[in-house]
Amino acid sequence: METQQHSRAQRRRQAKRQWILQWVKFVAMVSSTILVIVLVFVLIHTIRTSRAAPEPTEPPVTTQAPTESETVDVNRLDPSARTPIESVDILALGDNLMHNTVMWAGQTDDGYDFTPMYRYVRDDVAAADLACINQETIYITDPEEYTNYPEFGGPVQIGEALAETGFDIVTHATNHCLDKGSRGILDTVAFWKTHPEVTYLGIHDSQQDHDTLRVVTKNGIRIALLNYTYGTNAGLPEKDYMVDYLWDEEEIAKDIERAAAESDFILVFPHWGTENTFEPDAKQLSWAQFFADHGVGAVIGCHTHTLQPVTEITGKDGNKMPVFWSLGNFISHMAEAQNMLGGMARLTVSRDEYGVYVSRYSLEPTVTYASHEGGKWAFCGMKLTDYTDEMARTHLIDGTSPDEMKTLSESILHP
Repeated sequence: METQQHSRAQRRRQAKRQWILQWVKFVAMVSSTILVIVLVFVLIHTIRTSRAAPEPTEPPVTTQAPTESETVDVNRLDPSARTPIESVDILALGDNLMHNTVMWAGQTDDGYDFTPMYRYVRDDVAAADLACINQETIYITDPEEYTNYPEFGGPVQIGEALAETGFDIVTHATNHCLDKGSRGILDTVAFWKTHPEVTYLGIHDSQQDHDTLRVVTKNGIRIALLNYTYGTNAGLPEKDYMVDYLWDEEEIAKDIERAAAESDFILVFPHWGTENTFEPDAKQLSWAQFFADHGVGAVIGCHTHTLQPVTEITGKDGNKMPVFWSLGNFISHMAEAQNMLGGMARLTVSRDEYGVYVSRYSLEPTVTYASHEGGKWAFCGMKLTDYTDEMARTHLIDGTSPDEMKTLSESILHP
């Protein structure tokens, strides 16, 4: 009896344990199911949220112009550190001064040919975007009017040689441009009108021609060209418009203002200074400051018949302006060794994101070779580096050896 009761109690305990175990399994299964469902809902929510979220954006770009304190001062920029987009290489030579002996050297059996006188600089002229020379003396068509100092007049074949060599700009506002009166001005202008590829400056045959601003465009840069002389040896012209004088500051300021409005860069060629000197005089210094203060980009001077240095002038707005004070003579038969030394100016005008500026400039000495061998006159201009001892031995002027010319040039350019 007791054994049976014990057996029934044992079976009840086992049944209870099995029930508890089954309940635990059920709870565990339900909990797992709920957890899976929750995780699925969380995952679905996350995916939906990420798809609906906006794409990240960059901060807005400010298009407001820089303030005054942020504006670039171009006058403080180092030209050597700027990156040009376009550039114009300019070359300029000194006085083309045609004495009677120079004209005799150009004579041929059937007329005149002066082109050999420029053979040593032909490649330099061709390499420049703009090549300039100062025509000291005037042209005249009447051979009876070909004359020497003090009232010069020469054949138009001088101009033909310049055009054939490749010069682009010829300056004529000199103290000798009226040596043949109005006839010389008219003959010279008429000649240049047959060569539209060459820009002549400083003299005019009409008021309209006088009022026409010369602007040459090269490589996308517009360069305005102005040429003035301090005076004329033969008095005043018949018409006021015939010669551009370096006299009236108010009128020249108007010229510069107009040039600034119609160009990107202004280049001025003044005929100025004291003859046979190596440094600028007070008037040169005054006019150069005037040009810089009015925004001129560069100045290339002539007239002194001697080489003068190149320096830099600062304008009232902080702008820098190179000044080639005088390029001396390129071709002449003057009497002293110092008059045989001239200069080849080089100037590069460039444009970058900030504007147009002078990116570099230099001044290289030139020499006039003059000889009279076997009854024949010969003249030519060249760079000092092309001038030889052999040439010097037949030079008409004493004291013109390459070493002597180099010493003189060094004393002028690097005192």
